[in-house]
Amino acid sequence: MELKHLAQEDFEKEVLESKKPVIVDFFATWCGPCKMLGPILEEVADETKNVTILKVDIDENMELAQKFGIMSVPTLMIFKDGQEIGREIGFKPKDQVLEIIKSIK
Repeated sequence: MELKHLAQEDFEKEVLESKKPVIVDFFATWCGPCKMLGPILEEVADETKNVTILKVDIDENMELAQKFGIMSVPTLMIFKDGQEIGREIGFKPKDQVLEIIKSIK
């Protein structure tokens, strides 16, 4: 399943007002580790129903990237009840992504 790409105007509704936890993948099309992480996140999204995984292209959404202080990609931000509860920077293999999801309380 291809992950939904978020635009700035959808962020509040899709992430901050979501009823379930959301992982936002801040990425760039030119980023090698981002390209490796993409298929892993798609697999995890297919297997996990209790978390929503969305993508934000930092080049298309610079204001969002600045607002959240994204300094390097990929950065996974974890939101629950409209609040950031975690942040993971850099490529993560599938087992680590699954551990991140398990850790969301």
